[in-house]
Amino acid sequence: MGFVRETCGCCDCEKVCPPLDLVFVIDSSESIGKSNFSLAKNFVISVANRFGKMAKNISDVSGSRLGVVQYSHQGAVQAIRMDDRGITSVTSFNTKVKAMEWIAGGTWTPSALKYTYDHLIEPGRRGRTKVVAIVITDGRYDPKDLDNLGALCNGVDVYAIAIGDMFDSGAERQNLERIACNMGDRVKTLSVYAELTAEEFLEEIEQILCPEPEMICPDLKCASDLSLAPLIQRPVDILFFIDGSERTGGRNFISILHFIERLSQSIPLSKEVSSGARFAVLQFGGEQDPEVLLDFSNNRRKISSLVSNAVYRDSSSTLGSAILYATEKLVSNPGGRFRGVRPDAELAFVFITDGVTSDKNFAEGIGAMRRANAVGVAITVGSDIDRERLLQLTLRDKALIFNLKSFNDLALPGVVKHMAHCLG
Repeated sequence: MGFVRETCGCCDCEKVCPPLDLVFVIDSSESIGKSNFSLAKNFVISVANRFGKMAKNISDVSGSRLGVVQYSHQGAVQAIRMDDRGITSVTSFNTKVKAMEWIAGGTWTPSALKYTYDHLIEPGRRGRTKVVAIVITDGRYDPKDLDNLGALCNGVDVYAIAIGDMFDSGAERQNLERIACNMGDRVKTLSVYAELTAEEFLEEIEQILCPEPEMICPDLKCASDLSLAPLIQRPVDILFFIDGSERTGGRNFISILHFIERLSQSIPLSKEVSSGARFAVLQFGGEQDPEVLLDFSNNRRKISSLVSNAVYRDSSSTLGSAILYATEKLVSNPGGRFRGVRPDAELAFVFITDGVTSDKNFAEGIGAMRRANAVGVAITVGSDIDRERLLQLTLRDKALIFNLKSFNDLALPGVVKHMAHCLG
């Protein structure tokens, strides 16, 4: 994994989410308990840390804004407003969240939701900016509170996180669905508060809040120093796995081939055995063996010819079998049919896929990739992806998953430069 780290450190791409107004509504009643309230605050901070640019002021429509309402009995409400002039960064927001203290009273949830809408959301709406509320509670509330549980259901996407409280009381499903505007799929049920900060749950929330992040790759100011990078003096063999399944589409398949061609023009290719990069390209799809579109080569003309010569399979996805084939045939080359990986070369597997593939041989393929000492890099497009599969392909390293907004982004000079700098 070293070569990716050595060359990517100075110029990382950034995932940028569209502007969002996000309010957390936290039950701070006696039944929740102080320790659980602290876990809820940690959840808020963890989600905030995943946001990119924040709005600089009230009129700034280019960044996101965050707010919090914690509540307990009648009139017991504490708020961090989205238009708080003291909040200019995620750090300043987190400082205010940490300062919140557990109230430990009754549970007037409907009133708190009405307060949130009337005092935090409605007065400061920003044009077309999406507004989301995340309500964390056990679903129970004081029956004397006569306000409406659906108080937020007016142009707000409401998610209710239902958690059994410290007395093991079950969440009131019906009340929670009313909070979530009668949209059952927006009720998330957890058994204990500790699950709020589990990585898998945080990733689920991130996917909800920012389903299609934009990849912003800066102009590589360090590109002039590329020849000084340690990697340039070492051989690198890069094997591209192209998803030839029906989910990719013929037009996008061609875009991927053009992307590989552009990379070959930006990455120093091998001029001798002990230096530079070689490319190999493999298309997987269907039950038959994957197709080797290109054996390991340093010939730019052969790489460029892929665009006109390769035929899109348009079939099912069988990535696990493709990895096994690659490690057994292309990498080790026991029968001499292919060139194999150079003895001292770094080996990178670049998966261009959404991660949606069959279970067949997948675990075995990941094991084979580990044994081959290959670094897995995943390039994926859009929001309809299998993030868990992609994490397995990168051996759980999230930094090696590059999520683009559309296949057109593969043609952006910034994206090509960044990937070229990272790979070779």
